[in-house]
Parts: sequence; C-alpha cells; structure tokens
Amino acid sequence: MGTVFDTAIVNGTIVLENQAVKGTLLIQDGKIAGILDSHSRVDSRKQIDAEGMVILPGAIDPHVHLWEPSPQDYREDYNCGSKAAASGGVTTLIEMPLSVPPVIDRESFQLKKEIADRNSLIDFALWGGLIPKSADNLSEMHKLGCVGYKAFMSYANENYPHTPDDVLYRAMKNAARFNGLIGVHAENADIVEAAGREMEQSGNLNPESYPDGRPALAELEAMERAILLAENTGCRLHIVHMTVAEGGEMVRKAKEKGIRVSNETCPHYLLFDKSILKEKGPFAKCNPPIRSLENKEGLWEQIFKGNIDFIGSDHSPYTDEEKLAGKDNIWQAWPGFGGIDVLLPAMISEGVNARGLGLVELAKLVSTNVAKIFELYPKKGTITVGSDADLAIVDLNQEWVYQGEHSFSKTKSSQGIYEGYKFKGKVMATMVRGTVVYENGKITEESTYGEFVPIQR
Repeated sequence: MGTVFDTAIVNGTIVLENQAVKGTLLIQDGKIAGILDSHSRVDSRKQIDAEGMVILPGAIDPHVHLWEPSPQDYREDYNCGSKAAASGGVTTLIEMPLSVPPVIDRESFQLKKEIADRNSLIDFALWGGLIPKSADNLSEMHKLGCVGYKAFMSYANENYPHTPDDVLYRAMKNAARFNGLIGVHAENADIVEAAGREMEQSGNLNPESYPDGRPALAELEAMERAILLAENTGCRLHIVHMTVAEGGEMVRKAKEKGIRVSNETCPHYLLFDKSILKEKGPFAKCNPPIRSLENKEGLWEQIFKGNIDFIGSDHSPYTDEEKLAGKDNIWQAWPGFGGIDVLLPAMISEGVNARGLGLVELAKLVSTNVAKIFELYPKKGTITVGSDADLAIVDLNQEWVYQGEHSFSKTKSSQGIYEGYKFKGKVMATMVRGTVVYENGKITEESTYGEFVPIQR
C-alpha cells in the first residue's frame, strides 16, 4: 500500500522558483512532500480543490511593528496583527523592535519571544535592536536567532534613539564578524529634523506639504553613507522601506562593486503618490513619506529591472485619535499605518493584474528573496520538497474593496489609507506548516499556533 499523505492540493497553479505549473501539491507532517502533475493519482486524508486558483509560497513580511510589550497596549498586538497577516496570505512575520522594551539583549529577547509564542497565529522571526547601548551586544542576539539589527539613521524616540555614525560604524564591524545583517532607516537626521521644524514654525501645516519636510535628498544621502560604511566593514546591509526610485540604481551599482546590500519598498509607495495626503490627511502620513507620481512610477521601473529585492508592509497602525492629532497640523500626527493584510493583494492587484508582473517574480518579491536575505531559506520562502508547507491560495481575478471594519487588525479605522481601495486579487486560504489558519474570511486555528523561526545556519 502506498503512502497516504496528510493533504493533497489539486488542480491549482503552483508557483515554483523558476516556473508556474498546473499540478498537485502534497503535504506531509507540515512539509512539502511532493509536486506532481495534474494527472497523478494519490491518496490523502484531506483534499483541497484549487481549481482556478494560484498557490504561492506564503508571504514573509520583513517589516512589522507590533506594540507588545508596551505601555501603549491599545495599539497592535500579536494576536490581532498575526490574524491580519494570515488574512493577507502572510505566513511568517519578522517583527521590528520598536516595542517597550526593544529587543536589545537576552532578557528583552526572551520577553518578546514568550509573548509571541503565546499569541501569534503565524510563524515569526525577530529583528534585534541597534541603538547605542546595544551596539556591542549583537553577537548575543545573533546566538539567540535574530535575523538582523535595525538602526535609525534619523531621529526616532526616547526608547529607541537615533544611532550616530560612529556607533553604526562600530556595530557594522561587530556584525561583520558573524556575517550579521544591519538594517537602516535611511534618512539624514539633521536634514529632516531641521526641514520639518522650519516648515512647522513657518505655519506650513498642510498634509500635502509633508514630503517637503523629509526630502528625497535626505534619504539618498543616508543610503550612500550606509553603503560606504558597509563597503569599508564588509558588513551585510539592508535598506528598509526605500521610497526613492534613484535608490534602486544606487543599490544596483553597489552590488556590482561587490558590496552586500539589499533593499525593500512598501505597498503604499507603489499604490499611492503624495496626492493621497490631500485626500487622507494624517492617515497617509508615514516616514519616509509618500512621494511624487513620477517617483512611484520610477519605483515600479526599478522593480521590473530587478533593483528592488522585496516588499515589506511597514505595518505600524495607530489609533484614530493618534492620527487625528495632526488634523490641523500634520507635524503632530503619529507616522505610520497598517498594511500587513494588503501586502500580497496589493502586489497582485497593481503588480500582476495592472502591470504584468510574472507570478515567479511576485513570489520572489514577497517571499523567496526575503527568506534568502534573512537566512530563513529553504525552510521558508519556497515551494520545494522538504520546505515548510507555508502557502497562500489566491484568486487572481476576484475584486474586493478594503474596509477597515472587516480587518483583523486591532486598529479598525474607517479613515485609513487603504479604506475604500478596490483590489483585484484576493487571498482565499492561508496555510502555515500544512495547517489552514485562514479560509474564506475566517480564522481557522488557535492563535498559539505560530512558532519562532531562528536564522537557518
């Protein structure tokens, strides 16, 4: 008698690393056990008919802010954030360390991991924090399994302060010793601080003026500076939430010189231009800001040229009250908004359907490249025999309108940046390690299901 598999997904289009094929996907013990053609007959305890659907490797969101632990317990947490992620086809989230306390040593790492173990529906990995007092603790966090170490080249906040150049340089030298990854929020701190303060003091308080207070020059200068430091130290460098199209060419040229640098951009920079600030006001405020229509088109050009490695949501929702603090003065609104549940739908809608992005390229941008750069591959990020059966089953053609009240996010704003946006392409089901955690609008598994994923070395 032959093997009886746990699950067989039949009749779907399976997106592999080099092609998309119609076939049958077999799952056993949470792993991909086989990829067969459509005519093969197999025995399985459960069968999922994916006729007309596309089966993608589950998205990996590399840029997620969850405020737990934190005094701001009214903001996004693991329970709600991970459910929102699953509804958008995200099977692994990588959390940025902005919570209080940030992840900067063994104690804060264990606190964060225990909270996530208890409350995450999907699998998770953790960034470590790079602030002045943790610059010499990176090897400890590396041994604990952190995927990288995030620094603000801009000014941040009292719990997560700006990392001066001398500290960043020292941290890069430390990280290079164990092949660690340094991630940077690349904006020149002094330029954006002075420009924003001058605009506010002069009475320029309109939302549509906000990008002028954080100019593209500040981002490009900081990127160039970080790349120079990475070249000198031999450190691996990642540019988070890159907004400036010219940055893609800068990264390409650095790679050609042998510098180990990668970059990401976000769905909101690809769907919107700065006119959304006039429409949505403080609900469209983020750092770095959404820029011009020409820049948006330039980012898409960089994607098609292969000069952007992957997409991250920069999921950081705030309450309506925190956003409306900037109703009459955009400088007073908190910067950021949710987006983990639209990362994959946005790339399908605007990338695949509107611009002809290939399915293989899509999978690289939302999953495979993330897993490789953050050293989670091949456990994550690919549909390959032996890899975790993390899957997003999507209908490329289904149209739907985003409504915050229906999101699983803790912040259910009806004024958010995505509110009312019409997408073409919908996640129908999400599987984590072979288990369906989301299907047809409903969470189908306990929120303790997620597991910690350390770097795979």
